[in-house]
Amino acid sequence: MRAAMRRHAAIAVMTALAVSVTACGSSGSDTSDGSGDTYPIGVVNSTTGALGAVGQQEAKGMQLAVEEINAAGGVKGRKLKLEEVDDQGSVNLTTAGFKKLATETKVPIVIGPGISANAKAVAPLADQYGVTQILLVAQPEVANGTKHVFEVPLPGKANSEAMVNYAKEQGAKTAAIIWANNPYGQAGNTDVSNAAKGAGIKIVNSEGFDPGKFDFTAQAGKAAAAKPDTIFLYGAGGSSDALVLKSVAATGYEGLIVGDLAYSSDFVPETAGGNAADKVVSLTAVDYGNPDEKTKKFLDAYKAKFGEAPSVLSTYAYVAVQLTAAAIEKAPEYTGEELSKAIESLNFESIVGKLAYTAQWRGGPNADAFKPVTFKDGAYAVPDQG
Repeated sequence: MRAAMRRHAAIAVMTALAVSVTACGSSGSDTSDGSGDTYPIGVVNSTTGALGAVGQQEAKGMQLAVEEINAAGGVKGRKLKLEEVDDQGSVNLTTAGFKKLATETKVPIVIGPGISANAKAVAPLADQYGVTQILLVAQPEVANGTKHVFEVPLPGKANSEAMVNYAKEQGAKTAAIIWANNPYGQAGNTDVSNAAKGAGIKIVNSEGFDPGKFDFTAQAGKAAAAKPDTIFLYGAGGSSDALVLKSVAATGYEGLIVGDLAYSSDFVPETAGGNAADKVVSLTAVDYGNPDEKTKKFLDAYKAKFGEAPSVLSTYAYVAVQLTAAAIEKAPEYTGEELSKAIESLNFESIVGKLAYTAQWRGGPNADAFKPVTFKDGAYAVPDQG
């Protein structure tokens, strides 16, 4: 879900992050091996440009994690410090930024980027420079086969499988799909279709939509006219997703509506309207509806700091910093080689599921980690089971 995500006034607040290289943490003596006052952690992220809204969400998650860890005493007596590079969404700037962090700043670990094309461009550099990299993308094929690259986000294919599994549990036999016409949505359409076939659910209609548009009456009308048991919605991560949902609800469709993790965004009720938001069930990596103690603590802390619920993207970035801290704690030396070994051995229990890496698997958790959530009167809720 790496299309531009336009949030409301809260997005503007984060534009202050749009600098080429900034630091978060103490400004005491630092060295790349963590022998100074801090452990410097590289970040390659898009906080400006067309995809700046995505990077701003991720920046918030990282900021909160660093503040919490440092407030608790840091790691091994030292604080974490983010060395951030804004790549503005440009593949060239991502590559240049990664090389600068690896060769000039000399950090042994880099978090990001969160855009698929950019991640594909720099993942080979992590092995080349011996730098551990934690990507914020949901394509495990980018990291699989590498030595130093890992991913936190749950694979998009797993999200599709979770959506179909949920619909099947509710008794669905037929389904329509409305999907964002971008690489993320196109992959979602393919994955949902394949998963549905395997589950014995017949796809009776498939409609793409342009995330840059505002009127989705035609797509919603065609999907509803096919009279499916379920309509699957695979979004782009922005307000257009909620408008698609609004259009589906406006047709009078009474069947099950199942959305990808984009439909767990807290702006959905405001944009789609309460009646529409109450109809969708999102399969998401964050258990907003029935959080355990650790997840609730995170949700409350994020809301207190930023005045909004964290997006799934914010949560992935938050977990990436926690994973980094756990690796630093376990690694005998603050080097890319040792940090990668530590990450692979952790079996890290996070609020988005277990991160269990092997030499062959570098992606996030599987479909079992997705939780169903809906809205009730604008607030997150556990969906009624059919």
